[in-house]
Amino acid sequence: MKKFFRLVFLILNIMAATGLLLSYLSCRISPEKIWWLGFFGLAYLYLFIFNLIFIVIWAFSKKKKYLLISLLVILPGWGVTGRNIQLWGKKLPETLHDNKIINVLSCNVHMFLQKNGKQENGKPLHIIDFFVESQPDILCMQEFTTDLQKEISRRTDMPYLHVELSNRTGIATYSRFPIVERKRIYSDRSINVCMYTDVAVGDDTLRVFNIHLKSIGFNIKQWDLLENAIRKDYDTTIMTTVRDIVKRMATTAISRSAQAGIIRQHIDRSPYAVIICGDFNDPPVSYSYRKVRGNCKDAFVEAGRGISATYNIGQISRQRIDYILHSPVFDAYDYKCPRVSISDHYPVMCKLKINPTQPKSPQK
Repeated sequence: MKKFFRLVFLILNIMAATGLLLSYLSCRISPEKIWWLGFFGLAYLYLFIFNLIFIVIWAFSKKKKYLLISLLVILPGWGVTGRNIQLWGKKLPETLHDNKIINVLSCNVHMFLQKNGKQENGKPLHIIDFFVESQPDILCMQEFTTDLQKEISRRTDMPYLHVELSNRTGIATYSRFPIVERKRIYSDRSINVCMYTDVAVGDDTLRVFNIHLKSIGFNIKQWDLLENAIRKDYDTTIMTTVRDIVKRMATTAISRSAQAGIIRQHIDRSPYAVIICGDFNDPPVSYSYRKVRGNCKDAFVEAGRGISATYNIGQISRQRIDYILHSPVFDAYDYKCPRVSISDHYPVMCKLKINPTQPKSPQK
């Protein structure tokens, strides 16, 4: 009987290790070529945890050599782990508190449908109150509508604004610094738009990308199915909806990969240092994230702590799909993802400082 259970554990371990390897591949192979690899990227954290569990199980068994199955898979992907889990964080030293620090905040505001939200302690919180308290110098919003446009400008003391809308919903970048150029990169005729905004910060010009990659766009029936599945409340009559969900996820993953390629071209051509904010609708273990990031740094990886889930949807919120990326000329500090219910996404924020030891991008 012990041999039987050992064999079962071994088979399950091999499956978990194979799944983890496939999640690594999902970053490097476009969904246009193999669309189903993206599902392993979505499951990365769970696959990583399962493999850790198997290492512990084999370590306390007579077949300790089997722990190498998971260990040899985890070690090559340790850098991928850092995109999802950070232990220490990085705070801004008091010696660096000066006017050269740029406070950046990015948030999918969900059309301001939850503008009257609450904080972790249950106290009410209006979305503009949160922006005022956070004191950003650059504020990027996705799923933006013009309902609160003037009030945000007035109360946050950010007079410079770049808005690009598609079907009355789009993206907006507010800035405390003067805007010297605006450009829409694409719009997919839905709520998904991408643009860049050049801002003058002292003697430097920075290019701020505000992006919203293709949304999955589940309908009510599909959301209900997902929520019921989480609660284990479903029956055998759901296969049509399941097929629709899989098809939609595959189609949108392909669209995001194409959009990511367009954005990457613009980033590579930028004559300035870049800050990239937005809702990627993809986790850190995905092709579109890797494509957009390129040689940029991830503020969470540089200065975050914990597991920074940014999508507020109950038990499946263990995904980070909202990001602040930046050129290597910046150092990131004080990355935060406050648990405030002002949207179906959590905001992400950090402080960026230009590192004088790094060469600056040439000016136009």
